[in-house]
Amino acid sequence: MSSTIKVRFLIDREQKRVVFAEAGSDFVDVLFSFLTLPLGRIVRLLKKQSCLGSLDSLYDSVELLDIKHLKTEACRDMLLNPRNAAAMQCEDLKIKGIHELEPRKLYTCSQDDCLIHSTCYYTFSIKCLCHRCGKLMVKCPGQWLKETSEEGGIFVDDKDNFMITDDLRVMPTSLLNGLSLFKEMKIKEASTLEERVLDFGTKEALNLLEKSLVSKNALTLICFPDASVQENVGFSLPIKEETIVKEGENEINLKLLLNKENNNILYAEVGEDFINLLFSFLTFPLGSVFRLFFDSISLGGCIKNLYSSAESMGVECFKSEICRNMLLNPMLSTFYGCNRYHIPQLEEITSNKLTVSKGCLKCYFDNEYKSIESAPCKHGIEQTELIEWNPKSAKIMSDADEAFVVGSKKYMISDNLHVSPLSIISAVGSGMNLSISKMVGKEVTIDNYKARLLLGAMLISKTVLTDVFSPMPTRRRKNL
Repeated sequence: MSSTIKVRFLIDREQKRVVFAEAGSDFVDVLFSFLTLPLGRIVRLLKKQSCLGSLDSLYDSVELLDIKHLKTEACRDMLLNPRNAAAMQCEDLKIKGIHELEPRKLYTCSQDDCLIHSTCYYTFSIKCLCHRCGKLMVKCPGQWLKETSEEGGIFVDDKDNFMITDDLRVMPTSLLNGLSLFKEMKIKEASTLEERVLDFGTKEALNLLEKSLVSKNALTLICFPDASVQENVGFSLPIKEETIVKEGENEINLKLLLNKENNNILYAEVGEDFINLLFSFLTFPLGSVFRLFFDSISLGGCIKNLYSSAESMGVECFKSEICRNMLLNPMLSTFYGCNRYHIPQLEEITSNKLTVSKGCLKCYFDNEYKSIESAPCKHGIEQTELIEWNPKSAKIMSDADEAFVVGSKKYMISDNLHVSPLSIISAVGSGMNLSISKMVGKEVTIDNYKARLLLGAMLISKTVLTDVFSPMPTRRRKNL
């Protein structure tokens, strides 16, 4: 059951602004956990109102796409509700409902013939197909197994208290830090300040996540919902060619339909390789985006300050170096990678192999989920090893399959990244106000460098294709 956390705010009642907040590790852990959220999970939590460029439009495309275009039915769930690689740690957060409402359960096949082997498979997806029989894996032995964690915080050390600024800079509580903030905000008299205590639950935490994506005054908007705080929507994405890779490496071909008068891109005609690249962005943790773009992309909110805080705070403030790295270098969940297509440097967590100490799974289930210690397995199995199965794979596919969508299909993508099956009628119909004589075709390629630009532009722009592929670089920079 989700609990609430009391957070103390020091407010300037005359200016109607938050000076800073003081909280323990339980609240700071919730804040830092935002960095581990996959982008698709953020869109889902905020009901497709994330205000992150064209991300909501891309998410909506996955919802509307016919299931026949996806490798398996589980692929849709993987994209619309991507699993957090730090999910086991986030289960212990005091505030629930941001990552999962309850501990994620594992599933196996329910067919007896698939359970009497020394090697069986499990999954966390209820839409996953069994490797042996091709039926859904719906047998639920229980919750996933995890080691009992030592007492303390989730990410930060629970022995410390922390100060959180209005723009979500986190620092250990100290008199000097407090004095520095007073000077920064030009506060000279304590008589204008007062304390306010708020209870934070799931609703408040989601509200804070939403505000942190669009405003530099996230805490003020929580304490003063009607405050006239200007939201920061001035984005930038400098073009840095030094990250370009070797010519021809991982290139994808695109055909563009442009308005030749202003070079705006109306649609792109692409294959499944480009769609897999786009869809894989939904599985990227928010913190990984800042790791990839920290010096070259500026989002309008203040989430970036959380990343900076985790980077600048000493390791002694965290539960361990591993916990700190989960925030600064968040990984993809197992099987969520799409390495043939997506930007390099994002690694998957290694799947866990589980062991049933005695016998086969069939006997284990028949014995009410207890290991058979005395009587031998009826099927002659001494020990069963459970291996996580790839939800992208059907019975006839390899468990190494990486793609989300089926091959040999053509798609069209609008400037704001709405994906749909290729249709000339739909493409022309949506541009009826534009003369066909003003349309022109263009072929381009996308390499790892352009893929980076695509990811960055997706988070800050509603004209993504134009911003990345327009032949007018000065115009592109202005739009971004």
